[in-house]
Formats: sequence, C-alpha cells, structure tokens
Amino acid sequence: MKRIFSPIIVLLMFFVPNLYVQALEKSTEMTQESTNPEESVEKKQETPNPLDKEALQKAEQVEKYVTTANSLREIQNDYKGALGFYKKAIELDPNRSSLHWYIAGVYWKLDNHSKAMEHLESCRRLMPQVPEELNEVDDFIGKLMEYLSVEEKREVAKKRVNGRREIMESALKMYKDKWEEITLVPSGEFLMGSHEEDFIPEEMPQHAVILDAYYIDRYEVTNAQYWEFLDFIMETGDHSKCSTSEPINKSHLPGNSFRGYEYKYYNYPDYPVTRVDWYDAYAYAAWAGKRLPTEAEWEKAARGTDGRRFPWGNVWEIKFCNVGTDGNLPVTVGSFEDGNSVYGCYDMTGSVSEWCEDWYHPEYYLSSPKKNPKGPIKGTGKRIIRGGSMFAQNVYKLRCAVRMFGEPGDRNKSVGFRCAKDAD
Repeated sequence: MKRIFSPIIVLLMFFVPNLYVQALEKSTEMTQESTNPEESVEKKQETPNPLDKEALQKAEQVEKYVTTANSLREIQNDYKGALGFYKKAIELDPNRSSLHWYIAGVYWKLDNHSKAMEHLESCRRLMPQVPEELNEVDDFIGKLMEYLSVEEKREVAKKRVNGRREIMESALKMYKDKWEEITLVPSGEFLMGSHEEDFIPEEMPQHAVILDAYYIDRYEVTNAQYWEFLDFIMETGDHSKCSTSEPINKSHLPGNSFRGYEYKYYNYPDYPVTRVDWYDAYAYAAWAGKRLPTEAEWEKAARGTDGRRFPWGNVWEIKFCNVGTDGNLPVTVGSFEDGNSVYGCYDMTGSVSEWCEDWYHPEYYLSSPKKNPKGPIKGTGKRIIRGGSMFAQNVYKLRCAVRMFGEPGDRNKSVGFRCAKDAD
C-alpha cells in the first residue's frame, strides 16, 4: 500500500497543515523586505509559533515510535513489543491510516481477529474513498472474514453499505440517468430457440413467438444502482415489494459464503452487480418500478426477429463483447457498443449472465404458448438464467438461444440481471 506508508514529510503536512502555507508567506515577506526596510525590521521581531514547534515534536516522536515498532516486528518478530510502540504512536496520531494498518497486521499475527478487523475498518475509513486506494485493505478484510462469527460478518457487510456512500453517490450523480435508459421492443413475432443441427434439446424446437410491446434496460444493473436499493432497504426495512416466496429476514446484501459484500469488486460503481440471487433481482426490479424480463422477452431483445445467433449477427466476433479479458475481469457496463443488439441493448453476450422471471423446464418449448409465454405455471425449483457470461467455456455457450438455470437462492460471480417493464 504505497500511499498508506507516508514518509516524515507527509506527517508534517498532516500535523501542521498550515506550515507550508506559512513558509510560502514568509518567503514572500522576505522578498518584500528588500523594498520595505521598516516593515522588514518589524517582521524580524516576531517570535516563532509554539504550536508549530509542538506539532513538529509530536510528529518526530510518532516517527520514532513507528521506527522502533517496525524494527521489533520485522527483525525480531516481537509482535507484542511492536504493538506497544504502535499504540503509543496512535495515541499521538489517531487519524493516521497507516498506523491502523500496522496494528491490524500485528493483531493478525497475534490471532486477535476482532481487533485486527477494528483497526482495518478505521484504516479504510481514513483513506481516500476510491477503489484503487481501498482494494488492498479490502483484500485483508476478506482474509479476516473467515475467522469472524456470522454476526460479525453481517455487521461488516452492513457497514459497507454506508462506507461506500461517497463512491456510489458520486457515480450515481454522473451516470444514473445513462444506466437507467430503457429501450422499446415493439410488439410482433420473432424466432425463438435453436435448429435441430445445434443438438440442444432444451432449446428445441425453434418456434415463432408473438410478444406484446415492452421496455427493457439497455444496461445490466450496476453496483451503484444496486447500492442505492440496499441503502433504501437498510434505512427503511421495507420488503413490501419483494417476492412473497422470499426467505424470512433476507438482507439482499450480495455475496456468498466465499465472497461477501466486503469484497473489493463492489467498490466499483460501474461494474455489473453479481452474486445476487433471483430474490435479490426480483426485489430490486420491483423497487425500481420494473420487473424481471421473461426469457422470451430477454431472447427477443438479444437477437431481434430473425433468429440470429449473437446480438450483432451470425458470425462470432470476440472483440464485440466482454469475454477472455485478463483474469476474466469485468469492465464498465456498456463498453462494447459494436456488440449491441438491434434494439440497442448492451452486454447481452459476455459480461454476466442474467436472471429472468420464468421457472425453468427443459421441455417447455414443446408446449409453450405462441403468444407471451411466461414459463411453466407451477414451480420447478429452478429459475431461468439467460446470456452467456465472460466465464463461458466456449463460443457455443455465448449464443442468444442458450438456456441456463439456477435455484432461486443461488449466487454466482457470473450472474447479474437487467430489468423490463410493460409498454403500457
């Protein structure tokens, strides 16, 4: 964390923020002395500010404590001794983020995970609130989470809703209107499913479907948009628009047992929100005054009316979508305009897969209604997921017709969602 470990000159700036301004002013005064001798004599009679001297002495003492503590920790592995000196330093300078970082590391070595978390949270709060500054701290927090109780984990997750406020509100102020753009998909017929030569039984037969007009989001729901929903839920506790089948006491915080909401991925406001289950997606859509699309609506928005294989046509183009990036990392939603569908929807291939409204059944196409199909009437235990993600193993999994599924409570790094609404 290069920006955390500040040299002595930064310490001086922190303790005496006006010192450098005063130095510049004195430099100006010295220049003026050459033209105004009487005023120069008067200036020379001024006495040094004792507060500046005290601040300098405090800064020097903090640096001595830190140097001693670092030596005990790094050379002698004396973590208890180092902790004593770090504590002396932090008494003099409680707002220095690097001291909290050091102390957290020592508590980690001493197996006091709750105290380590306490100081990491302080470190995080005192740092610049931008992802690039916070990521290393959040990686450490992620390691600590394995050792905390369920209740402690929940508290950390709740803190993150408020802790990301500055990042998210700033992004929403700039991009919310863009991210919430919707596009009209006109009423009419389109080709749904795959031909026999694709040898995918659950996608067969290819058949004509008629849909009423509807609107669908141009972009996948972002971390910032979902954060706004979380902030509302945490503030009001209002679950009145959530699915009636939603588990009791559900928080809607994204994440799973491997990665929770403390994960650094959620620091990025423009990434598509992931590790949300079907209940989360349903609740967000209802809160936003929308709903989840049916799989028929999703497929028409992705491939148009002519049964094309990919949103842009029938020929695969890796440069048209977010797949195969280094480490399979996401990017800002809407980064691949050449891969848009005919209705202007972004990221319907690549990026993340998306929850739909319907229950899944592998033979549904054999008996589905021709007009406005909404999936099986009775629950099957699994909900539809559409759109191949950046983690797809081959191009075949990235076609518009691919059908996937998951249990409503499943959460995966490859799955997010977008919303739809009736045209009327």
